[in-house]
Amino acid sequence: MKKRRRFHACVVAVAAALASAGVVSSCSVVPGDQRVGIDAPSGSESAFGPVADYLDHRCGSLDCHGQMSRNLRIYGCEGMRLDPKARPGCSMLLGGSNTTADEHLATYRSLVGLEPTVMSQVYDNKGEHAELLTFVRKARGLEAHKGGTLITPGDLQDICITSWLAGTTNQTACFMAIGFPMFPQDAAVR
Repeated sequence: MKKRRRFHACVVAVAAALASAGVVSSCSVVPGDQRVGIDAPSGSESAFGPVADYLDHRCGSLDCHGQMSRNLRIYGCEGMRLDPKARPGCSMLLGGSNTTADEHLATYRSLVGLEPTVMSQVYDNKGEHAELLTFVRKARGLEAHKGGTLITPGDLQDICITSWLAGTTNQTACFMAIGFPMFPQDAAVR
């Protein structure tokens, strides 16, 4: 009887040791500085700068996405600044300063980081089905948006965003889109 108990105890001990070794070997430690990869359009000044300037003008006011409480944060001369000493306003004559490259980068990171998996999918498909991204659906009025419908598929504003998502920023469309009315109710006046 003692031999059976000892054998049984040995089998249990070996099984427990093997199980814990398997658990330990199946777990891996992820370095704290490891980054999650996102396939996204370029964040360079030439590719994203015009998009960021358009977004700052259209959506970055202090009562919209130019505030820290929003998921999508837009930085720039027309709203929230990275440098607390920088005054709002793009006109140097009035004491303001242009949007900085660091502010463009902060806007880029905010936008790309909203839905990294979906952003990767849209970019990998060369901008096809941009409406999969929440920020596009909201701007097009396909989803509830406090700011209302801001763009129409195919207009210059939409081309600015979708061309960037496709990896070929249409800088002319972005520049011209800045001239669109800032608020939807202004569209009737145009």
